[in-house]
Amino acid sequence: MSPLGTVSRTTDNGYVLQFERKLAKPAAEVWAMLTDPAILTRWLARTDVDLRVGGKFVIYFFDGKETMNGVISALERPHLIEYSWDEEGAPTSVVRWTITPDGDGCWLTLIHTLPPKSDERLALELGGGWHAILDTLEESIAGKPAAFDEDKVRALEERYRARFSAGDSQSERARHAKVASVEFVRLLPGPIEKVWAHLTEPHLLPSWFGSESQIDPRAGGRVHLMGGHIRGVVTVWDPPRRLTYTWNVFGANDGQNAVSAYPESYLSFTLEESGSQIRLTLSHVPVLDRFEKQNAMGWHTFLDILGATLRGEKVEERSFYAKKNAALYDVDMNNLER
Repeated sequence: MSPLGTVSRTTDNGYVLQFERKLAKPAAEVWAMLTDPAILTRWLARTDVDLRVGGKFVIYFFDGKETMNGVISALERPHLIEYSWDEEGAPTSVVRWTITPDGDGCWLTLIHTLPPKSDERLALELGGGWHAILDTLEESIAGKPAAFDEDKVRALEERYRARFSAGDSQSERARHAKVASVEFVRLLPGPIEKVWAHLTEPHLLPSWFGSESQIDPRAGGRVHLMGGHIRGVVTVWDPPRRLTYTWNVFGANDGQNAVSAYPESYLSFTLEESGSQIRLTLSHVPVLDRFEKQNAMGWHTFLDILGATLRGEKVEERSFYAKKNAALYDVDMNNLER
């Protein structure tokens, strides 16, 4: 059974759903499965697609009884398509598909972003629905007939509700909880292998991430950054495109067997080629509410230094970038949260 995606609540009471699947098809074929109406009909539903920015993307679910009317907002063939998701009874949201080649196959990433003040029940229903849709896509790739199974969808919705609901499962009213996160997208000079090296190699990490930084290059490998201030374990190692590791914060005098006083979080990097440049996406989740602004300021600063390093520009002291970004995120450098 495919692992669950994630359903994260944002600070403005929106939601971000994210799913990743490794598919045994080359990127071009998966692109066609996501954008060609003749192929979409085989595994999803009848569609009308005008494949251009500003073009329509309409899905007729259940023989046209339910219609999703979307408009394409981003398009990079054959790697990325984004469109609005507009159906009756739900707020307009955004769906973004990204395809990253990987050997003979590819990674498919789906991110569905719901607007502020969205309903938790809708987010969890979408979690189960998208999971089932992606299962159907994989079955279609394997040559199996696509079939909508209402019982399976309901079972998946229950799994997402049990895993991600902030409320009492015995009540229709939820006790909401915020899950803050930080995400950045930066365009950096290539090639992709050079950017990957700066994210992972011990002789390059200190140039932007701090001294005594090392990552054991394998899934399950040890992460030791900034002299042990940050410690973790690699959970995704897919060079040169995807890296994720756990993020645990320690004090200067905490020994190797110490337990962090802060909750564990996850730091993810995704690299995608975009012409001669590399699109780096950084995601850090969850972030404690009181650290959200500081976290954004910190990552903005680190990425400023990384960008300058890769472009061969003069790299200023970290305090130079931190001061600039503190103003951007309204952070008082003399009164930081602890």
